[in-house]
Amino acid sequence: MGSIMTVTGPISSDDLGFTSIHEHLYLDLTRDNPGNDAILNDPELAYRELMLFKKSGGVSLVDQTTGGLRGHDHDLLPITHALAVRDTAKRTGLNIILGAGWYREIYYEKKLYRMKTNQIADDLVRDVTVGIDGTDVRAGILGEIGAHFTWVSPVEERMFRAVARAHKQTGVTVATHALKSPVGLDQLDILQEEGVDPKRVIIGHCQSYPHHEYHAEIARRGAYVAFDRLGTIHPYEHELDLMNVKKMIDAGLTRNVLFGQDVCRRSDYTAYGGKGYGYITDVFLKELRDIGIKEEELTQITVDNPRRALTGED
Repeated sequence: MGSIMTVTGPISSDDLGFTSIHEHLYLDLTRDNPGNDAILNDPELAYRELMLFKKSGGVSLVDQTTGGLRGHDHDLLPITHALAVRDTAKRTGLNIILGAGWYREIYYEKKLYRMKTNQIADDLVRDVTVGIDGTDVRAGILGEIGAHFTWVSPVEERMFRAVARAHKQTGVTVATHALKSPVGLDQLDILQEEGVDPKRVIIGHCQSYPHHEYHAEIARRGAYVAFDRLGTIHPYEHELDLMNVKKMIDAGLTRNVLFGQDVCRRSDYTAYGGKGYGYITDVFLKELRDIGIKEEELTQITVDNPRRALTGED
């Protein structure tokens, strides 16, 4: 089996187990979401919440906290973000894969407007091969890499091309942020123009544009369709999530479906009345069973597909 880089070192892909493909341990969303709810910076609380995930059967998670999300106008944590994530991984015993790259334009540092595409790619390669932000904690995925709600801006396009080039040099998978529109197809177009195999691309937040044909087109092109923020929305939209997962399975596209909870606010924590990291294992899978999804299909989505998505294995 292949190898996957976690914050504590490489693991065999067959040790991945149940995996949430999109999470955050520590982040700062205050550039466009003011208030304390948009900051996760409490290691003790993160530990407690992650242990609920582990208790529910979680083994691995992908922390897609990229540049711009690691602090804004203040120090998010008393130590470097990557080191804090590694400390938490050691304490919980979870496999945590950490992302490299930049989130979306409003979160970019000014230097990115001056850098050439290959210069950005060189920085990303260093994050994967040496370590993130001057540490020896190596990234195991490129993402989440985002765009405006309905379009990819010029500097974001340059970021996507840099990510594609870094992927081709390192072999790690690309994960995107594509919210409330079919912009994921535009992202996929750019990555494919740069020579990225779609089977190494995860299009994020697909549930936020709840149209089966969008999901199916991503899958038919070979990329992965990530459903996240599960159970945190209006009951009608949650019903759509369940139905759209079922439509993917009924269409024979199970191999291209992934789940993540995308905990990114304090109100997502169980301590604050939220669903927590363990919602998928504790609740969502049961709801899918109740509408006729088979156990082997759920194992495919939560164990086999993350392994394939992160390694390119069949």
